[in-house]
Amino acid sequence: MAGHGCGMERMVANTHAMSNGPGKPGTSDAGFVERIRDAIDRQELSMVYQPQADVFTNRLTGFEALSRWRLSDGTMLPPDVFVPMAEQGDAIHLLGEWTLRAACTAAAGWLRAGILDVPVSVNLSARQLDDPGLVLKVLGVLAETGLPAANLKLELTETAMFSQGADAREALMQLRGAGIRMVLDDFGTGWSSLATLRRVPVEALKIDKQFVQAMVEDRDAAAIVQAVIALAHALDLTVVAEGVETAEQRLYLQAYRCDTLQGYWLSRPLSADGVAEFLAERRVVIGRKPGGPSVVPPTSG
Repeated sequence: MAGHGCGMERMVANTHAMSNGPGKPGTSDAGFVERIRDAIDRQELSMVYQPQADVFTNRLTGFEALSRWRLSDGTMLPPDVFVPMAEQGDAIHLLGEWTLRAACTAAAGWLRAGILDVPVSVNLSARQLDDPGLVLKVLGVLAETGLPAANLKLELTETAMFSQGADAREALMQLRGAGIRMVLDDFGTGWSSLATLRRVPVEALKIDKQFVQAMVEDRDAAAIVQAVIALAHALDLTVVAEGVETAEQRLYLQAYRCDTLQGYWLSRPLSADGVAEFLAERRVVIGRKPGGPSVVPPTSG
């Protein structure tokens, strides 16, 4: 474990060094913007997709798009390191637009190939909401890739959703009016206002994995999960449980009438090319296509 810790520290140090730029002490947002741009040009950045499925039927309901960064020497930089660093400045706008375009391109490709017709979820940061051109950028990516608006979900944290001014809330309303769907991520880990929750255009809440993974052994965590699900349903919202890793956790979610699960119990995040293989090997139900039957691929064992 000591070696793993040293490797992680080295990755963090490398990322901080990149943001500072060569010979530049302190934080240099311009340097990190250029490093992100270089990573895109060198194809160091990639996307993976974690499946989501109905808690009861295992029907596939969508994917969450997650960014990955592999340096030329093979070192993987954790998203919880480079994404927060990008959010400190303008680098998040470049990273966010690239992520959105890559995810929409993949989902549109699945749709055109007749493989899947399910939404892809993309994380949106608080700083991206400050961008006055956000609405046009998102709609432009949908037009460019050919992905229907209903096949895109934008995930925002509680802090991002509830700390914004009138302009950002208007942008969210415009995106929702265009048919794009909104999800409130990591519910319960930030600060919430139930009055505000009634006014934001979200269709679903995601329960943070810390509660989901603790609920089997921790009575308080179980009570929180059950209460969040009841609250969401009372507001006509659906619920996604993140971090589901065991069959026992799934049984608890079934008992609490949760709607959707996401986590290693179903699948680890997949490459875009790995999605077809996942559909062929795993027991997930693909929604009924017009003129065709539902498909249940065989299990791999």
